[in-house]
Amino acid sequence: MEKKDKLKYFASYIEDQLGIIYREDTLYLLETRLTDIVKNLQLKSLDQLYTFALTNGVTGHFKQLLLDTATNNETLFFRDPATFKGIQEKVIPDLIEKNPGARYLNIWSAACSFGQEPYSLAILNEEMKAKNASIPRMLISASDISSKALNYAKNATYSQLEVQRGLKTFLMIKYFKKNAENYWELKPEIKLSVDFFEQNLLKLESLKGTFDIVLCRNVLIYQAVEQRRKIIANIAKHIRPNGYFIMGGAESLLNLSDEFTQVNHGNAAFYQKKKTA
Repeated sequence: MEKKDKLKYFASYIEDQLGIIYREDTLYLLETRLTDIVKNLQLKSLDQLYTFALTNGVTGHFKQLLLDTATNNETLFFRDPATFKGIQEKVIPDLIEKNPGARYLNIWSAACSFGQEPYSLAILNEEMKAKNASIPRMLISASDISSKALNYAKNATYSQLEVQRGLKTFLMIKYFKKNAENYWELKPEIKLSVDFFEQNLLKLESLKGTFDIVLCRNVLIYQAVEQRRKIIANIAKHIRPNGYFIMGGAESLLNLSDEFTQVNHGNAAFYQKKKTA
């Protein structure tokens, strides 16, 4: 069997489990990522990994390694500043107006990666409350399919490069403390304000609760169109009427859902769930 066919075997498994698609012209990315698994399992080659998969099945530690490797954990603090500006200036004020007296806003950061997105929201909430104590407290939930990413996020300790990416210096100094190893640790009160849990976006049947805001950014672009529609429809079930769905800057709900109305603020687009009749 040719190498390409072996890569397609793993690509097919990943698509089945996560919906993430590796096309023929992106199989080289998968090959690079599989090389790390080969080393982790103390094997010598992709051929051995393929034989290992056929002999033992994709289960346990091997399965988690494959799912961790397949996901893209590239992120940064306050990614797409226009989005966070819109959340502060448009989304939250609108939710407050439509829910006067609300003390809390339920937020879900789906596919949270290493935690920069939910922690950015927590920091934003602190900054907003410092200016106006009546601003509702964000109750932030954050999920990912990757246990590796979740463990990293829960630890909330970042390198100099990671905190510099997207995080203003005054916020870094205010909310992080440098440890003896020259890493930056998020202050406990911010760290503990986010509830992390493992969640596959293809399997939302067990998800509990509803949210005022759901962020699912730069994730669905890796899914086939029909899979995107399915995921969005299932997420919509967990968004309250007048709540907001937030995608990546290059993403859109066009031809994917009619359950939302697009709301623009500056250079950012937000999707507000329509009220049912």
